[in-house]
Amino acid sequence: MHTIRYGELAKFMGFVALCFFGFGNVSAQTDADLLRYSMVNPIGTARYNAMGGAFGALGANFASLSTNPAGIGFYTRHEVSVTLGGLAGKGVSDYYGERTSVDGERFLVPQGGGVLCVRQSGAVKLQAAFGANRLKDFNNNAYSRGVNNQSSYMEYVAAQSAGYDFAARDQYAAHLGNLAYQTGLMDYSDTTDFLYNSLLGPGMGLEQRHVLREYGNITEMVFSFGGNWAEKLYFGATLGIPVVDYRQESVVGESSDAVLEFQPGNIRFKSYEFSQDMDVSGTGINLKLGLIYKPAHFFRVGLAFHTPTHYWLRERTTVQVNTDMDYPLEDDGTSLPNQSSYGYEDRYEVITPAKGILSLGFLIKNFGAIGIEGELTDYRKMRLDVGDWDYENSLQSLVDENYRLSGVVRFGTEWRVSILSFRAGYIWQSCPYANQALRDNWYDHTATFGLGLTLGRWNLDFGFMANYGKRTDDFYYLTDQCGAPLVSPASLKLSKYAYTFSLGCRF
Repeated sequence: MHTIRYGELAKFMGFVALCFFGFGNVSAQTDADLLRYSMVNPIGTARYNAMGGAFGALGANFASLSTNPAGIGFYTRHEVSVTLGGLAGKGVSDYYGERTSVDGERFLVPQGGGVLCVRQSGAVKLQAAFGANRLKDFNNNAYSRGVNNQSSYMEYVAAQSAGYDFAARDQYAAHLGNLAYQTGLMDYSDTTDFLYNSLLGPGMGLEQRHVLREYGNITEMVFSFGGNWAEKLYFGATLGIPVVDYRQESVVGESSDAVLEFQPGNIRFKSYEFSQDMDVSGTGINLKLGLIYKPAHFFRVGLAFHTPTHYWLRERTTVQVNTDMDYPLEDDGTSLPNQSSYGYEDRYEVITPAKGILSLGFLIKNFGAIGIEGELTDYRKMRLDVGDWDYENSLQSLVDENYRLSGVVRFGTEWRVSILSFRAGYIWQSCPYANQALRDNWYDHTATFGLGLTLGRWNLDFGFMANYGKRTDDFYYLTDQCGAPLVSPASLKLSKYAYTFSLGCRF
């Protein structure tokens, strides 16, 4: 019989799968929740986007208030700006030799706000700002499909159900195993220790299907204040209030080309499908502090520190299973139901890691600018508070062992010719996982470019961002008695294309 490896790696690989397909004992949060809100990819003004976000030392851009707020000190006039745009995404999967893809499009409002020059005389000049920046866009699509003759996902669900008594004590448990038991997809193999066997197994030629659609964003309300001293030392602080709006629709299913018959019991099986709808909302709070020093007109160096963000979140989830099967009951001739569902609401807290940012800025006379920025985050510092001390410590042990220090490098440049500006940039995100197998199949790169037009006090900007990522979907982790894997991971290649337009006015 197939067995689950219950070591730390197996647990972690199971949690990693939830990053993509959100199934398991879904009444408990996992490290997927932690990483979802800890790893951000800001989208701000079109100029910021076109230059890869490398404004930590260049300043005078509203989006930089969410990275290095000292940039506010470079403003010499009041300014208001707003950004609109769109996002197109595509996910391509290769699972057991079958290649599938799915795409989608969304409308964006990633930025809006204003800067007020409070004091512009004397050695110390002061500015204040209020508005919103988009910290992360969740819109994503992934679809994997293929025939797995080695195992069934239901074997994994059965193994994860050990210890539950779905017939009596845990008949209302928010667990996939409960839905599987109620519809006959699995049954007891041992009623003393509450162990289960799956109806489905290897060699059945089951086509497995995994679909994920994600929507929403994290938009940060910024309240910033700063200035400069003698136009040499620039300082600033931002109180950030990030607002989370995350929605997920995911489907997991298995089907057979022909009707499978099981004896005894005259059971007939064709397919099943688990569907999950999840909605997460909430707010957080953080503080960002920044400094920029300008020793010469052509050179600037910036430092910024972001405190951990503390989120208070509410999650509402409904899960339903639908089966195309006939499971007759011996007593009265009726059959088990073909549908079962549950829903729940959780409230929990997520604390993201602190981060540090070092930036360099170079000016080439009055027509060129180059920004270089490095950001470090220790993902081992992610924390979850669900009010269950034992579970929190168990999860934290996995996070400590399986995550690591990760960085982001941003590069951007701008060149002006009369009223036109030409911009380009690049962003590289390193892998946050410590596991080498995951690292070998993970990358995240973003190329950017854009244009700007300045007409007196008005400026119109266009920015384009092309993000390319690769992930390994270890959908579930099942092994034989010798520890050999019984499911191959899917290879996921994800791409996102964001285009933004900004209109700004200085007065």
